[in-house]
Amino acid sequence: MVSSRLTLASVLLLLGCCLGQEIGQRTNPRVAFLPVWSVLRRAHLSGSLVYSGICDFHKSPQDFPRLRMASHSGSPVEVLREMFADNPKMRIIQDSDGKIRMVETDTPTDILEVKIRHLSFPDGPVSHGPRMALRAILMTPEVIAFRRAHGIGPLDELRGGGSFAILPGDSSSGPIVSGELDDVTVAQALDYVLRTFPGFWFYESCQDPAGTRAVVFNFF
Repeated sequence: MVSSRLTLASVLLLLGCCLGQEIGQRTNPRVAFLPVWSVLRRAHLSGSLVYSGICDFHKSPQDFPRLRMASHSGSPVEVLREMFADNPKMRIIQDSDGKIRMVETDTPTDILEVKIRHLSFPDGPVSHGPRMALRAILMTPEVIAFRRAHGIGPLDELRGGGSFAILPGDSSSGPIVSGELDDVTVAQALDYVLRTFPGFWFYESCQDPAGTRAVVFNFF
């Protein structure tokens, strides 16, 4: 297991400023993602975050498990476990290759295990950025078929609309994820993108306001 020690003075300051005003059992992801990323970045590590939420796309942002300030320095796993200590469902481990896995244990992960027979990442003038690579993964026939068979929205994405009808703002600048993959799971394909864009990918599973299961993927 890869182990890294870090001093968290600046991370603690950031958490104190950002989380001090949060109340209730959840945190706005726009507040929470940066402290999580800071822990990984300072240790030069990448990883993934899997959690359940509300996914009320029209009225509020996706909610995020509540965080607390860490009170000590330690390995990334130790610090993140303390930050997520108010959430007993959150399990944090480190893979043998160093990736940090943050997973709420009651979150359905079936879509992450879908096997993609062949994946070719786009290579062109508007193929830059991690979200273009994400589009390539989520628009594979196997992922689309799985979502349709299980009624997993947002449905406009399955029709080619919604967020997938608009190119990301960084699609024409920055690095391009290149290469082809065979017989990989969705999770393995997302990990592949981290080679070009270190950080973490996140996956949220939830029920939308109509009671339909929905999912959200992205990179930070």
